[in-house]
Amino acid sequence: MRQAILDALAAVKEAGVRILFASPDGITPIYIGLELFDTHRIGLLFYPFRSTRRTTKNRPDDEHRMQIRYGGEKIWHVMDHSLAKDAAGIETTLVMGVDPKSGHFVGLDRTLYDPLPMGISFEYKQEFVEEALKSGWYVYERENVPGVRRGEPRSRTGLETVVVFRPDKILHFIHLERRAQRLQLDSPLRFTLAENLAEIDVADLGEIGGAGSAVGQHDLEEAFAMSSNQILDLLSSANRLEVAVRGRVAEWHLEQQLRSVEGLADVEPLDLDGQPDFEVLTRGGEKIRVECKNCSPRLTASGQYRVEVQKTRASKGDPTSRYYDVTHFQVVAACLFSVTGKWEFRFKRSESLKRHALHDHKIAAMQVVDDSWSPDLLSVLEG
Repeated sequence: MRQAILDALAAVKEAGVRILFASPDGITPIYIGLELFDTHRIGLLFYPFRSTRRTTKNRPDDEHRMQIRYGGEKIWHVMDHSLAKDAAGIETTLVMGVDPKSGHFVGLDRTLYDPLPMGISFEYKQEFVEEALKSGWYVYERENVPGVRRGEPRSRTGLETVVVFRPDKILHFIHLERRAQRLQLDSPLRFTLAENLAEIDVADLGEIGGAGSAVGQHDLEEAFAMSSNQILDLLSSANRLEVAVRGRVAEWHLEQQLRSVEGLADVEPLDLDGQPDFEVLTRGGEKIRVECKNCSPRLTASGQYRVEVQKTRASKGDPTSRYYDVTHFQVVAACLFSVTGKWEFRFKRSESLKRHALHDHKIAAMQVVDDSWSPDLLSVLEG
């Protein structure tokens, strides 16, 4: 697997890649130092896992499988399997599958596999491999569910973004990881970034994981439609750092939109754990609580948006507490940026949302954003 990674990096040397150092075989993580475009150097920490396609009893025939494991099973529970990472952000940690036989790589989200969940299997479809080998780069979203040893999904959104790619696209994956790790992107924003990279030529990547191409402008300023000062102010005002770069961006845009609604007398952000995102006051004196949620970048089979409406985790001893009560907020605002690339929203009353199949007073986790959702908050409140 080490040699497959070195071969992939050597294959894109025409783009200005020079391997300065590679750690010896048999050591994990594999450390590789690169010089890129004759301008800067980066260090990479690879955690590769072998991926295979074998016929397995009671498993689909079109399935590829890799197992997250190092060493013998006896040491899995007595050793620390936290990923090595550089707090300064100079070196980048990568977790990926390698299939030397088929000739493709599988890029995982490092933040979701730290510490490494030893012994688990990761499956994906042959059709993904075929598309990756054909086009070079295939992005898909994988549902992340609780397991026998893990009571909660690994991802806060319940979804994870995966990239299957040819070895000649390895710089694209490095670029994706450096930006995603630096900006702490959640799965929907990571998905959007990965898809945008698909058509970019390796020579046009510029500084790997660096700022945007516009002179004096950071790539976040363009993507989020905010100035650098507004982004910094947003980060400094957040009580919860984990949502500062993720959901907080959608909340910022929602707040600007709510403040522009003439029928609202006041808009108050509620930056408190366990509370909805906003409380708005209508000119008629009605207080409405609004919860902001990011849509999934993947549409339903019928081409409709979908949004997950549930908490990131359940209370201990009460698995149903992860689902929202219908009365917890009055309106959900579904942000469409992950799909449309625009900071636009669709609104719906919580009492009209689909209910949980087993708990009628709870809201179902996944909601289809169809024509019953409105881009006009006041029409929802008056309806």
